[in-house]
Amino acid sequence: MENDQRNFLDHYFSSIYTKLDADALLFNRKLTHSGLVGSENENAIADVIRGFLPIKYGIEVNALVIDRFGKVSKQADIVIYDAENQPRYFRKVFPVEIVYAVIEVKTSMSSSEAKSALENLTSVSELEFRPALTPYWETKTREKLIHHNPPALYIFAYRTNCESFETFARWIDWQYLFRGVGLKDKAPKYPEIRIIRTCALDQGMINMESTNGHVQRFVAEAADAGVNRAFETTVLGNKVLVDPAKSLFLFLNRLWFDLQTHRLHPGFDIRSYMSTVMDSVIEVPNELIYDNPSEEQV
Repeated sequence: MENDQRNFLDHYFSSIYTKLDADALLFNRKLTHSGLVGSENENAIADVIRGFLPIKYGIEVNALVIDRFGKVSKQADIVIYDAENQPRYFRKVFPVEIVYAVIEVKTSMSSSEAKSALENLTSVSELEFRPALTPYWETKTREKLIHHNPPALYIFAYRTNCESFETFARWIDWQYLFRGVGLKDKAPKYPEIRIIRTCALDQGMINMESTNGHVQRFVAEAADAGVNRAFETTVLGNKVLVDPAKSLFLFLNRLWFDLQTHRLHPGFDIRSYMSTVMDSVIEVPNELIYDNPSEEQV
């Protein structure tokens, strides 16, 4: 009984992976159009994430991210946004200030597909994520040292077409992703952190952060029952069996940690996206109504 309880998460992630893999295989077999396959596989992992996260995190598939200066990202496969504190008129297009994360999904990732994913994520990293603040919130930000994070960036691949973990790792160039992005040392207190995380179910996980260029690489080595569903790769020339359920666990666990520590600025105001036409109104004072009755009121 004690062993069953200790292995609860093992069974949980194994069952989640089994369903995800079954859905992906079904789409790949039944749909001959590669675009349709990709779209359905994006929906499959989005459903897993939606069921994994609390409802405060909204999940949208095939959406755009915009900033207040009119820049628009390339179409993002999955956008995770603030569904708790924002009105529900955001759909398919989201201000970058309310976006927690963007995920690019690849059915079978190659070197060119990795580059395509990086280009899409670059279009998000180039957006101005720092909100326009009123004088009140500027003061509060200084006094309370309110921090605001840019969207976290992810690549998720069902499979890769490489035979070694080293090849997979070399595909993900974080310096390419953040080229031309002006990082700030303090924002206003903590260093500005830009992160990218890449998961391939048949390889493992790569974590990168822009602050110090530190890279963590994890090969999801199979053990016990994981050997039965394992994929083969090589690490430093040695054959390794990779457990895709463990890779999925690494991805979801890292996503959850990032979201828990992600800060969105409470002073974001959607009016910073409005034109002067939408934001111009005439305020009618009470005295005009009550001190100067119209002819109809006399």
